[in-house]
Amino acid sequence: MLTAAAFSQTPATSEQSPNSATPASSVAAPVVNPNAGEFQWVEETHDFGNIPQGKPVEWKFEFTNSGKEPIIISTVQKTCGCTVTDWTKEPIMPGQKGFVSAQYNAAKEGPFTKAITVQSDSKTPSVKLFFKGTVEKADQTGGVPANQSIFNSSGGN
Repeated sequence: MLTAAAFSQTPATSEQSPNSATPASSVAAPVVNPNAGEFQWVEETHDFGNIPQGKPVEWKFEFTNSGKEPIIISTVQKTCGCTVTDWTKEPIMPGQKGFVSAQYNAAKEGPFTKAITVQSDSKTPSVKLFFKGTVEKADQTGGVPANQSIFNSSGGN
């Protein structure tokens, strides 16, 4: 009976002071540190343009910490095995620069757009960076022209 009375009083309390925060809303709201580090990216999308097939390309996304506390990057997630990532491993102090790099293997011909996700303790704890371009078919290399093979080459035999 006491439990039912406690539940019946909770809504009445909420109705009397609609501007007061209820425990449920304060739990659901994320805690934002106003002094947390803040990324200021030079660019968040890089276009490689046309690149040759089979020749990996790399881009270094650079940023400055414009916040009041250091930024620590915990991980950089990639969307496929075609990308290798690296990043500044030590804390990036306020006013200092850091980087996140992505190397793309350029194995598959055609246009591509890839994303990497930077996880950190900054004001924006999850940031997506993008790189794109078009992989152009590689020229055939080797000693035999494309329309011939070692079995049908014309020669003086």
